[in-house]
Amino acid sequence: MSGRRYNTKGINVLEVNSAREAHARTVHARLPVNQQPQQQREFAREQIPVPSRRVFPRPATATPRHVCNNPNNPPCARCGTTIIPSPRATLPLEDCPSVTIDNWTISTRKRPILNSQEFEDWENNRLKGLALPEMIFGNNYVRIENTRDNWSLEFNALDALKHVKLEDSGIRVAYSQKWINSKQEKHKRQMPGGANFDIEESSLKIAHQYDWTYTTKYRGTEEGTLRLQRDDEASLPIDKLARPDNILFFDDMILFEDELADNGISMLNVKIRVMDERLLILSRFFLRVDDVLIRVIDTRVCIEFQENKVLREFKEYEGAYKDVILRHRSSHSHDPKAALRDSNWVVQNTPLVSRQCESLAF
Repeated sequence: MSGRRYNTKGINVLEVNSAREAHARTVHARLPVNQQPQQQREFAREQIPVPSRRVFPRPATATPRHVCNNPNNPPCARCGTTIIPSPRATLPLEDCPSVTIDNWTISTRKRPILNSQEFEDWENNRLKGLALPEMIFGNNYVRIENTRDNWSLEFNALDALKHVKLEDSGIRVAYSQKWINSKQEKHKRQMPGGANFDIEESSLKIAHQYDWTYTTKYRGTEEGTLRLQRDDEASLPIDKLARPDNILFFDDMILFEDELADNGISMLNVKIRVMDERLLILSRFFLRVDDVLIRVIDTRVCIEFQENKVLREFKEYEGAYKDVILRHRSSHSHDPKAALRDSNWVVQNTPLVSRQCESLAF
């Protein structure tokens, strides 16, 4: 070789090596300190400058009240707290985090959507007569259990879809009337002398009766001898739930979703967060039929661990699509429809139709 430098486009070898080293350091940095390679720990101490600052003694921490039921979950590299759920992927793709506080056990499970065999079983055996949504996370669940009093409440997709009515919802897509008018016009042109033509009722009859919006008023699957009782005077402790308490456990999952043949979206989502003194579950059914309807059904469950008291609040919101979107257009946004993808904004700007509350004390 002559040693001549060629001015060609490409990535320098040194740059590639530097990128690989940076990637390796990033991967190792995600591991707890006690699991990092010795070479990586020494490299970090040498390369990362520590700014000079006054070090305050860390206050003594009280014994954690909760118990992690997943001993393989890694601890936080800074404070040593077990991370729930675990950030690491497992094979098979399943994560079942669980935590216990006093006599309450909270557990969740996340898995992929139903495979073809599971889908056929649901369609032919478990949910006969219902055309299933496009995506069903049938193996996901959120479960809370009082082990002392043998009471539990679970949110899962199968029981939620069992609450979908097998009858016509009465909701039509925005272009349904245009379709009927165009069909009438087409047959009118084909009639001799331009005679009037009315579409026969049989041609508009729905062959498969079910609520195609998948509206479900599912409040959770309750098991045990005790039952939540109607108590509309009760209310959620918003002041306590708004406190910046440390979150010991959090999960967020979808139970089912369907895009309604590109006419909107229908989705059931469940979130849970557990603090040291209480927990909160939000199960939200969100329906948007474009240019027709907005509907949100919220179920909130709050449990006070000290009092052993359960509160469940059920709210229904519903409004015309044009009325809801007009509230966003008044804010002079460049994309008013973007807000309709934010369920929190939709709830704040959609009329409340009904509210119910239930309570149970052990």
